[in-house]
Amino acid sequence: MSNIGYLGPKGTYSYRAAEIFSTSLKKIPYNTINEVLRSLENNSSENIIVPLENSIHGSIAEVLDFLAKKNNFKIIKELELQINHSIYKLKDQSEIIDVIFSHPQALGQCYEYISSNYPKAEVRHSNSTANSLNDLINYGSNGAFIGPPWMKDEPGVLLIDKDIQSSKNNVTRFVVIGGYRLSNENNNFYKTSLVVSFDDDSPGSLLKVIEPFAEKGINMTKIESRPTKEKLGNYYFFIDIEGHVDETKIQLSLNEIEENVGVLKILGSYPRIMRN
Repeated sequence: MSNIGYLGPKGTYSYRAAEIFSTSLKKIPYNTINEVLRSLENNSSENIIVPLENSIHGSIAEVLDFLAKKNNFKIIKELELQINHSIYKLKDQSEIIDVIFSHPQALGQCYEYISSNYPKAEVRHSNSTANSLNDLINYGSNGAFIGPPWMKDEPGVLLIDKDIQSSKNNVTRFVVIGGYRLSNENNNFYKTSLVVSFDDDSPGSLLKVIEPFAEKGINMTKIESRPTKEKLGNYYFFIDIEGHVDETKIQLSLNEIEENVGVLKILGSYPRIMRN
């Protein structure tokens, strides 16, 4: 591994997650999450790091859709970051806040604060929290932007308030996606992610997927549905279980499941959460 793509610019939470994952990899910034994902497909990035889900705002649809596609990329690592949003203005502007810039996820996580303190302010989307500073500068009018705590050190920036997210337990789960899978070093500290879909919906279809895990004592830590976009009523089911895909009991379970689904894709077996 020599480089890793992330949602830029430098200073975003994605950049911080990339630094935690590896200080030695070359960091390649992209303007949107979709650009980050495409960089893996066109070989611009050897690996990427993207947010997968947030404790307040839920899963990132673009990432789930990418993982469900027919490709050979795997999740090779996960980590969590505590998200603490702050709101800033430019030092040379007045106290009046006519507009607030930030990434849609950050704006959603700070909705209550914005509604209570700046109900008349226009809300505008930025490609990232770090980019919201440039968007405010280019806007050329009184306003504010929402970003990570370290943006208080940017020249010309004045902190208005900190920790403004609706929930103080605001955590984002990031995943590193690449073209290889990790070997089974220790089953007890691994997680396996998979996605399934059904050719035809019928009573008990999902139960036939869940039952083999329960019967073999495999702990399922997450299940989430997402439309396949093929036709109304068709869904992907994203599932996380404890353990490595190389384990015999997991292999036996997957063999049973494969007989009852239209699609079964292993998204990766990787070490459990790195907490920072």
